[in-house]
Amino acid sequence: MEFTIGIAGKPNAGKSTLFSSLTETMVAIGDYPFTTVEATRGMAYMKDKCPHTEIGRQCTPRRGKCINGIRYIPVEMMDVPGLIEGASEGKGMGNQFMDSLREASAIINLINPISDERKILPPESIIREAQEVENEIFLWFSSRFGSDWERFVKKISHMNIPAEEKILQKASFFGISLKDVRRIMSETGMNDNISLWGNEEIMEFTRAVMTKIRPIKRVVNKGDLIENTDELRKNNLRVISADYELSILKAYRAGLIRDMENISITDRAGERQRNALIKIREAYEKGHIERISSVIEDLVRKDLQKIVVYPVYDENKWTDREGNVLPDAFLMERGDTALDLAFKIHTDIGNGFIRAINGRTRMVLGKTYELNDRDVIRIVAKS
Repeated sequence: MEFTIGIAGKPNAGKSTLFSSLTETMVAIGDYPFTTVEATRGMAYMKDKCPHTEIGRQCTPRRGKCINGIRYIPVEMMDVPGLIEGASEGKGMGNQFMDSLREASAIINLINPISDERKILPPESIIREAQEVENEIFLWFSSRFGSDWERFVKKISHMNIPAEEKILQKASFFGISLKDVRRIMSETGMNDNISLWGNEEIMEFTRAVMTKIRPIKRVVNKGDLIENTDELRKNNLRVISADYELSILKAYRAGLIRDMENISITDRAGERQRNALIKIREAYEKGHIERISSVIEDLVRKDLQKIVVYPVYDENKWTDREGNVLPDAFLMERGDTALDLAFKIHTDIGNGFIRAINGRTRMVLGKTYELNDRDVIRIVAKS
C-alpha cells in the first residue's frame, strides 16, 4: 500500500474494536491490557464520488469497490500494541509499539475517556491522556534520531552537501523524503548548522515530523457514553464510538440494515434491534458523535494532502486496454504532476512520458501539469 494509518493508544482504549469495524475483520477484543500483542494490518476505505456517474457507465474497480456512485478506495490500517508510560524506554510492549508506528504515515491517537472508577473524565484529563501517549512517541523517535549525535555530526562535517541532505541521512528511519526535510526546515526556521543542535533542536525536529509529515489525530472513543461532547469538540478532539461502528457492521452482515452509511433498517430487525439501531442513527444525526470514516477522510485529504486521480488508457471511454471502466483510483499528493502519475503507474511509462490527456476536456497536458482532485487522465508514453 502507498501509506498506512496506525491506531495508537493506551491499553483498553478500544483500538481492536475500532480496527475490526474499519477493516470488517474480527480480531481479538478484550477488556484487558495488551489484547493486541503485535501489529495487525487490514484494509479500510476512503470514500470518493466516482466519476463513472458522469458518463452513465458502471465502473469496475481493480481494488476496493463502488456502491451507488461512491468509490471506496483502500487505505491500509494498523492496530498496534497498547502503550504505557515508559514505552519510549522499552517498558511494556514499547519496542513493538514504536517499531510498528515507525511505518505509519499518520496516527489515530485513540483515547479512552472513562476512568478506572467508570466515570467520564473531564476534558482537561482527556487531553492529558492524549498528550501522554504523544509524548512517549516523541521521546522514542527523538532518542532514535538523536542517538550518537556528536559522532554523526563529526562524520558528516566534511561533506559539502546541503544541511537537509545531511539531516536526511540521520532521519531516514522516519521514512521521510528530502522534500519533507526541506519543508520542516523552511516552516520551523531551524538552524542549518546542525553541529549546533542539542536535545532541544532534536526534539523540535522530531515533533515537526510527527505533526507536519506524520500527523497525529486525537480521537475520543466511547462517545456513546458521554452526555455532552461539545467541550471535547471545541478542543479539536474528534468523538466516535467504536462499539457503535462495530454494531453497525454486525447489523449489516445480519441483514438488519440495508447500508452502513444511512443505517436504513430492514424488516428483519426485531423491535429491540430496531430501537437500538434507531438510537445509534439518531446519535450521528444529532452530531453528538461522528463516523470514523469522516476522521479517515480528513486524515487522508487534509492532513496527508492526498487527492484522488483516475488513470485510463482510453480518454474517451474512460477505460483500460481491456475495456474496464475507471479500474484504478490512485491517491496522489496535492501538487503532484502528470509525470508523477506516469511514474506511479509504471517506471517505464514515466521514463517514456510523451504527454497526458485530460479525460474530461480532452486537452493535451505536459509533464508539469499539476493534477487536480478527481482528474481522469490518460498518459501517452513511448512503448
